[in-house]
Amino acid sequence: VVKLLPVLDDLVRALEAAEHHEEAKVLEGVRMTKDALAGVLASEGVEEIPTDGAFDPHVHEALMTQPAEGVEPGHVVHVIQRGYRLGDVVLRPARVIVAEG
Repeated sequence: VVKLLPVLDDLVRALEAAEHHEEAKVLEGVRMTKDALAGVLASEGVEEIPTDGAFDPHVHEALMTQPAEGVEPGHVVHVIQRGYRLGDVVLRPARVIVAEG
């Protein structure tokens, strides 16, 4: 399962890039592929780790801190790479930027 996560990351990046172009069919195809892969992972119990709210060292990896207006210190400001878990096991922590406190 861990080997499939980079594929999902690549599809997410491709969708983000394709949204800036007129290639609607390509975008639709990539989106369908990403959704299918995410569905397979979900059917096996793989869940994305939530990143809204406070930093949790058990499921998040802080890459850096930065000042952030309107965000409480110690809360996630930006997600660099999504994290995933299988039940209680963290397959990969979410890599995040955290508000300075």
